[in-house]
Amino acid sequence: MNNIPSPPFSYLSSQQSFLDLTSLDKIITEHEVSRQEAFNLGAKIKAALLHSRASLEQNISKEEISSLQNRLEELVQEALLKDKGQTLNKTSRLANLSHLFGDYVRYKAYIHFLDTGSLVKQSSLSDMLTDEEYLSGIITFNRDLARYAVGRATERDVNSVQLARDLVSKVLDHLMECDFRNGPLRRKYDGVKYSLKTCETILYELSVTGCDIPKNSHVREAKRARIMDDSMPYDELDELRKRMVNRDELRETVIKICRDAQKAAKQAIYALHRENVHEAEKLIGQCEQCIIGQLRPIIDKEPQLRYGSFANVMEEYVEAKMFHAWLLSEGGANDFSKQPTGKVLMPDEFTEIQNQLEPEDYLGGLCDLTGEIGRFAVKKGTERDADGVKLCLQTNTSILYAIESLSKLPGGGIGKKMDPLRHSVEKLEKMLYELSLVKAAGRNITAEIDNEMDPMNES
Repeated sequence: MNNIPSPPFSYLSSQQSFLDLTSLDKIITEHEVSRQEAFNLGAKIKAALLHSRASLEQNISKEEISSLQNRLEELVQEALLKDKGQTLNKTSRLANLSHLFGDYVRYKAYIHFLDTGSLVKQSSLSDMLTDEEYLSGIITFNRDLARYAVGRATERDVNSVQLARDLVSKVLDHLMECDFRNGPLRRKYDGVKYSLKTCETILYELSVTGCDIPKNSHVREAKRARIMDDSMPYDELDELRKRMVNRDELRETVIKICRDAQKAAKQAIYALHRENVHEAEKLIGQCEQCIIGQLRPIIDKEPQLRYGSFANVMEEYVEAKMFHAWLLSEGGANDFSKQPTGKVLMPDEFTEIQNQLEPEDYLGGLCDLTGEIGRFAVKKGTERDADGVKLCLQTNTSILYAIESLSKLPGGGIGKKMDPLRHSVEKLEKMLYELSLVKAAGRNITAEIDNEMDPMNES
């Protein structure tokens, strides 16, 4: 008996090369560096905001307050320019900058109220701030008005409390005309009602403790007629509301088109499993046309709509396209009697949609591809085709090693797919072992397969 163990079983053939995701890793790394820099800059903005807000309640000189405000303006401008130049997909802010920009608008609204008693105009702020950031700022600004009312009520300053209450009331009246759906703005909007209640409760408590409250101070006269009322930029707010309505309509359009495109991609995958290549190619073409002809113009116009339905379509399209390429036999012929080439498309090979393809889309589709390859392996296993199962195992193993070699996984739920992918490779290894038992025993033994073969658990 030899005391030296044999080398490990060779799951990867000498011809099987690892996927080279170097270019993709470089993009992800660059984005992560920019993201970390944005976090560091965001920390400075947060500190500057806190100092500037605190200075309004301290007995310090106007020069010191102005110096703090200038420092804040410099940091915000730097962050806006940095985000504009380095955001990877131009659809979202780097790191937590969007939240901080909303806090910046909140601060600007507060100091504008202290100077004029009115709501800050969106046109007076940087045009690089989004509608959502402006709305977030003026919504959360109402908390400051409630706190301001408490402070002024301590001094029995009825007039200032009334000004705060009236502005909160007018902001609430306008917000009630907007449809925020379920999201961050909706949750923040609900807080405005409590701010108004706080201000009205304070006025009531002042009235019962001897303060002279005008009888009509609680009547919201300006909310309907908007006559002789310069405390609210109604024209700008109406335009903003119209833009949001238009954006909602585009979102609904995107969802409907994405439903059809995603259905076509899924049916293409089913057709490939049924060996109906002609139908699969037709369906992949339909999905591609939906992305290029219908969805891309909308996404170019409203980049923030890229996430959600559109990202799901891109991932499904990548999966279908890659599965089709993987199944093609040598020479490109659609002959299922021969072994697939096992070719895995690289990101730069999606020439039709390359400008729209993000790392999350490609990696998501790549992970999902292993599920389809696992299903294909089941079919080969029932046919006692050990070579076919081994090809499937080699592909999934190569994909696993390639993704694990990335310096950092991007978002989009890729990390959640890694453990199922590892389990998929283990199941294929076990299947290959069981096929070797069948060959050795010369009997018709069915390899053990279960639903866990699909690493994505797709619906």
